[in-house]
This record gives sequence, C-alpha cells and structure tokens, in this order.
Amino acid sequence: MKLFNDENRMAALLRNVEVQDSSDVERIAAKLSVSTKTVRNDVKELNCLMGGYAVISNKKGQYKLIVFDQKGYEEIRDKIYEQEEYFNSPQTRMAYIFWQLMDAKKPYLIDDLSEEMKVGRTTTVGDLNRIREQIKKYDLTVEGKANTGLSLCGEEIKIRLFLLENVYEQIYLNYPLGSRLRQLLYDMQTEYSLDALGFGQFFRAFVVMIDRLGNGHTIESLDHRYLELYDSKVYEIADEFADKVEEAVPFKIPKPERIFLCLPIAGMRTPVNTEGIENYIQISEEAADLIIEILDRIRDEIGVTVIVNELFDDFVYHVFFMINRLKYGFHIRNALVEEVKDEYSVAYTMAGIAKDVIETRTGVEVTKDELGFLAMYFGVFLLEQAPEQKQYRIAIVCGSGKIIGRLIASQLKNIFEVEPAIDYYFNGDFEAEKEDSYDLIITTTNLKTKGPTPIIDIDEVFDKNLLKSKVESVKNMAEMGIPIRRGIDSVFLNMLDEERFFVLRPELGYEENVDMMTEELYKQGLVDEGFEERIRIREQESTMIFEKNIAFPHTTNKLQKLTLAFGVFPEEEKAKGEDEVQLVFLLAIPEEMKNDSVLIQLYDNMLAIAHEPDVVKKLRQMKSYRELLLYFVEENNIFK
Repeated sequence: MKLFNDENRMAALLRNVEVQDSSDVERIAAKLSVSTKTVRNDVKELNCLMGGYAVISNKKGQYKLIVFDQKGYEEIRDKIYEQEEYFNSPQTRMAYIFWQLMDAKKPYLIDDLSEEMKVGRTTTVGDLNRIREQIKKYDLTVEGKANTGLSLCGEEIKIRLFLLENVYEQIYLNYPLGSRLRQLLYDMQTEYSLDALGFGQFFRAFVVMIDRLGNGHTIESLDHRYLELYDSKVYEIADEFADKVEEAVPFKIPKPERIFLCLPIAGMRTPVNTEGIENYIQISEEAADLIIEILDRIRDEIGVTVIVNELFDDFVYHVFFMINRLKYGFHIRNALVEEVKDEYSVAYTMAGIAKDVIETRTGVEVTKDELGFLAMYFGVFLLEQAPEQKQYRIAIVCGSGKIIGRLIASQLKNIFEVEPAIDYYFNGDFEAEKEDSYDLIITTTNLKTKGPTPIIDIDEVFDKNLLKSKVESVKNMAEMGIPIRRGIDSVFLNMLDEERFFVLRPELGYEENVDMMTEELYKQGLVDEGFEERIRIREQESTMIFEKNIAFPHTTNKLQKLTLAFGVFPEEEKAKGEDEVQLVFLLAIPEEMKNDSVLIQLYDNMLAIAHEPDVVKKLRQMKSYRELLLYFVEENNIFK
C-alpha cells in the first residue's frame, strides 16, 4: 500500500480543477503524467472523498468543480492538501502514528516512529498524547512504555470508526482499490439510487473494511445493538454486495463485516430524492410519531407552531437515519454547526427541544453535529411557513438625489414576496397628511410625523442586511397591531411599557412574583380571568425555566391579545425557591394566531439577552422601562 507517498496526485488534480473554470481530461492527464483512465478514476475517488460537499462534474470530457457547501468543502480540501506537507503537519504525523500502531505485529518504539517521521522524540511524545486524547471517546487506548514499545488496544469496529471520522483522507487518499471492486461499487450505487453523499459514505467504509481484512484485522464480535441489523433489509443489501466482493478478493467476508457495511446505509444522510430508497429502507410509524411529539413539545415550550408540510417525509427520514447513526456510533461531521447556532438561534433552540425528546424516547445521545443538522431543518421550516404577503405601499423619503431612493427600493424588492408599491419623496417634500396612505415609511431625513404609520430611519450609506432585518421586524409587528416606537426595531422593546416592566420581590419567590405579574396584566385588561390559573397549571406540569437565569412562563390568552411583561430580580438578590431565576418573560399568546413570525422574533430577542451574562447582570440593575429602553438604544443594541 502506498500511503503517505511522495506524490499527492489527488491534491494536484483538485488544485487543477479548482483554479480552472473547466479542465480538459487530456490536459490534466498530461500535467500529471498519467493516463486519462487514471484521471477518471481519481475524479471518482475525489468525489467520494468530498462527501457531497462538492463534486467534480464531467461533461464530455470537461471537468468542472461545483461546490454545494463552501465550509465543508474547504475542510475536506485542506485535509487533502495537507498530504503535501507530510510530517510538518501534526495531523499528518498523528495519522501516521495511528496507521503504524493499528497494523503493528508487535509493540512499536517511540524512537522508531521519530526516526521514520524525521522529527524529535519530544514531538512524537506530544503527538502521542494528542492521539490518546482523541481516541479516548472511542474506548481505544495506547498501552505500553516508550522504551519497550506501544500497542493500540480496543475493539476493531471502534478502530474503524475512528479511521472514518478522523484520519481517512490522510491514510486512504490514494488507496489502490482496483478496477473490479470500483465497478462493483458503482453498480451498487446505480442499483440503489444512492446520491453522492450516501455513496461517498459507503465507499469510505468499504475501503476501510477491505484494507483491514486484507491485513488480517477482522471484527470478531459486535455489541448487541448491532445484531438487530441482521433482520433488516439493509443487511440483505450488504449481504448480496459482500457475496459479489468475495468473488473478487482472496478472502471471505464474515457476517460481522457485513454488519459493518450496513452502517453507512442505515445511517446515511437523507438523500435529495427519498423515492429511490423507499423500496429498501423501512421507516417505522414510531419515527413519524416522534416528529409529531417534537412539534407538540416545541409548541408547548415556546408557543410557536412549526408547520412542516411537504418536508415532513424528508424530516422523518432525517431523524430515522440520525437515530441509527447515533445508535451505531456512525458519526457525520457538521462544518456549519457554529454558524447555525449563531445565525439561527430560535431554530437552534427548537433543535435543543427535539434533542431532549429524541434522547428521552430512544436512549441515544444527540451530538453537537447532529444538533446542528436538526437546527438547519427547523431554520428551513421557519422560513417556509412565513404567511402570504399583501402588497405594501411604501414611501421612501430622501434628503437629496434619486440614487439613494432607488438603491433602497432595489433592496426592498428582494425583501417582499409581493413587489411593493413605492413612492419617492426628495428634498423634504413629504407632507404629513400623506402618512396614513402608506403601510411603511423609510427615511434618511429627520422626518416629522404624527400618525401611527411605522417609520424606519436609515443612513444614506446603509447596510442591506440591517435594512432587511428592520423591515421584517416592523412589518411583523404592524401586522400584529403592536405599537412601534420610532427608532426601535426590537419586538421585545416595542411590546413593553412602564406598566409591564416589573422590579420583582425576591422575598416572595419566583411563583409568587409571576402571580403578581399576571394579576397586574388582568387589572390592565390585557389577559382574561383564567390566565393566571393556566400559568400555574403549566408550571406544575413542567418547568418554564428555559435557559439558565431565564424564566419564560407563557400560555394562551382568550382575549386574543399578544401581551408581554418583563420582570427583573434586583442584582445580588435571589428568587426564593428558584436560585437560578434572574429574569422573567411572561407571555400571553392569542388562541387564534395566524402568524407566528413575531413570536419567533420575540424569542430571538430573548435568546440574545439570555446568551449575554453581562447584559443579564445589567438588566437586573434597571428600575424602569425607560432605563431599559435607553440602555439598549444608547449603550448596547444586541438586537441588530
């Protein structure tokens, strides 16, 4: 096997198609000094290595790189390019050490490893310590002493899972699989309609299996959780494929190895077209029931109804495959998880609720990567369930020149589904009497108005993303009848006033303070008589403390008014019986609420506060709504 070789052909090929708009197969072959057949085989292997994040398309001998997920592609690409740096890279050294230990017939000396990599003994010891830390979660260990030799210890299947998830590119980049085995793989892909992502996972698992079996490392036994796969349709697929492979290799493929081949199929990423897998993957009714329970829990905990519609089947498949991945330890990396967490906080919170339901019902532990995938689904659901839009009448008022007005209008057309009717006013010629004829006014001037029409103030040099956020926020509040204060885009701030801001009394305790807040709302005519009792019942059923320090008591309001009250426990004081509660968001939600968008925005504002400990501490010092408003407007507008 030519691993860690001196000539990284894959990296050279990828670099070639990356810098060229399209590349001719003959030209690439000439550059790499190989045949066109070798180039075609390498492209197929590169497509498998890139795991669906990108693909090199082939149209009449012209290769073109198409990237579907930039961040995921860059992560894979960097691993491929790292091969050219050899042992200057800690990741490559660690992969090399693991490769040597996993195939060693006797304990391996540290000095031998250092000599082979041409690095100092101290460097090798450091790399070994990092390896020990990485393999710990796979129940693998490196045993022995430096002067007598080291051995890799642990179950064979755990070794393979570590290989697939951590060092596959470094070890198996140019694996000589052979044309006959490759053809069997491609035939299987066609027969079962596997997309690039699903096939890439199976391809990688197959390469690892062939290499390990060829070097005398077989899976001797399996945990009981894998045994249920013997009776599945997935096993029939792996079994039939293994029979064909046995005709092309000089060794047998025992049953445990066939189970290993089941893992990338049973735990595949949901394919783009689920129709191709319906005939060989049976989704149980329990999976659909689990989705319904997740949606019900989200509605109960945060008051938002998630509408799945035509994506329901896709989501069921995703959760089904995800549970299999978690059950069998077949993990998939999510390069976007941190970005999703930061950009789609409400969707990420919904994913957290789904995580709790899944873990309770199935006993598996949902990883951070899988949490990110769930959040991506919820993000799509929230975007697609936005209500149909009417045509808005908008006045754009600019201080001078038509260009700024036209730029603002061009951005507005990208925000509204129905193109708005726009009127332009320049040099301050807008008359206050015209205000009532518009749904929204956007101005770059110090415009004086008297009516209730929402106004958005922006600079002549404006941020288009900030404009979009302002427009969507104001639009949703206007549709719900929420009074909008000029210059205030936050749903949270606009829904409050002095009468609904409370400095809470710690000596009363959390529940007593909530009772006090609900009684005040009733006196103000904002909630019905039974609201307080419904809050108490909900608190008894399950806690409404949704984040550390933050309580979110909420229930329906029969008066059909969306009402928010906000309470702070003074700094250094603790709520009696609820040590962690420092802020209370009390929400009354109309029973008939056709548009949840404003709720989602409100929840996003709440999460922005909850995730900033310094902001929580500052809010606990507030004595009035005016102080609260001035803090966010003048000092720390975290809602941008």
